[in-house]
Amino acid sequence: MMRHLFLFEWLHIRKSGAFWGIVGVLPLMIGFSLFLGSQRIAHQEETMAQLRASEREFYEAKRQELKAIEQDGSSVDMWWQNPANPLVLGQFGQAGKHVFLEPKPLSALAAGQLDILPFYGRVTLTGTEPLRDNALENPFMQVSGSFDFAFVLVWLIPLFVIVMGYNVISSEREGGTFALLTSQPVSMKRILAGKLLFRYLLVLGIILVSMTAWALLFGIDLLNRDGGLLLIVVSAYIAFWFLLCALVNMAKTGSAVNAVILAGLWVFFLLLLPSIITLTSSTVHPVPSRALWITEQRAIQQEVESEGEELFDLWIVDHPKEFVEGDTPQFYNIWLRRFVWAETVQERKQEAERLFEEPRMRQTALAARLRPLSPPMTVQTWLERKAGTDADRLRSLDEEMHAFQQKWQDFFLPRFRMLEFFASDELKEIPSPGH
Repeated sequence: MMRHLFLFEWLHIRKSGAFWGIVGVLPLMIGFSLFLGSQRIAHQEETMAQLRASEREFYEAKRQELKAIEQDGSSVDMWWQNPANPLVLGQFGQAGKHVFLEPKPLSALAAGQLDILPFYGRVTLTGTEPLRDNALENPFMQVSGSFDFAFVLVWLIPLFVIVMGYNVISSEREGGTFALLTSQPVSMKRILAGKLLFRYLLVLGIILVSMTAWALLFGIDLLNRDGGLLLIVVSAYIAFWFLLCALVNMAKTGSAVNAVILAGLWVFFLLLLPSIITLTSSTVHPVPSRALWITEQRAIQQEVESEGEELFDLWIVDHPKEFVEGDTPQFYNIWLRRFVWAETVQERKQEAERLFEEPRMRQTALAARLRPLSPPMTVQTWLERKAGTDADRLRSLDEEMHAFQQKWQDFFLPRFRMLEFFASDELKEIPSPGH
């Protein structure tokens, strides 16, 4: 029975212009989204490679310069020209190292928050600076987001499903063949299920074949555990929209009414419900404004500047053996104070940031609990997490930079405070992120 139903359904669908429109447009949209994703990842990898090469060249040049000084016994006139000076190696010019969030295997599928949040930053002795290489992009693109596979799957494919499923039974009624169907020794529910199952498998096959072919062409690795999970998620998400089509078709309304109802459900699940969830989360757990946080940061900076010498005197009392007393170079006295003040600013900012971060985390937790009410939000969030482009991972860049900065400071600051300069061979031991 089902085989015959599938055969007649295929004979019917292949005469539909809408179906062939989907066959022509959907693979192209999937291919274009994956192409853009592969280009985005290639750009990230190129950026990381260039910055790492620049770091290697800088420190190798300093090592060779210092080695030449050691061999001929020459001296350097200015302290900022001395390649053995910890301050020169850890703070000035091109000194410092970059921390990167490496792309994941599925990163090409979802741009996520990369339009807003950076994926790399620079660490020096006194600062952590998140960086962007798209600061001059069209502002409209940063508001509307990137065209990626996640957008095609979550937003556009449901529209193709609606086109394929809104009139499965109503078209039979309007075409005068409904009585013939009901005369068969099979229930209408089973006929509806068979017709929708065939269309579901047809749409799913187009999507999976397109995904696989384009992914192979653009070098996107789907042959892993996450790739298998992706196939399951895509199948379940399309099944959800076909289920809505089935429920609407059972209402015995006309094709035009079915189309309006399904379009309304699309608007509800993709626009209204996410807005309601976001509004509920922000109302229950309001987060202080960004402007207030910036004002607080400035206040901390001004407070430390006003306390200046008092903070430095307290640090000397607490660290009597961690600095050189007596007649020391001017740059040493200036920068010893700056490091103390920078450390104090960082400590106070962390405490203030905790007061701002805790409401945001509660808001995020509530939104996560409500998210299953909206399958599109659930799928979008899952894709971004597997792609490593979700807000939580990109915000973790700050944590990784601060963790590496601690290693950076532990390597350079003790030597600086004791005015101990480096030998050329020791420059090979300069730390790098992830080591």
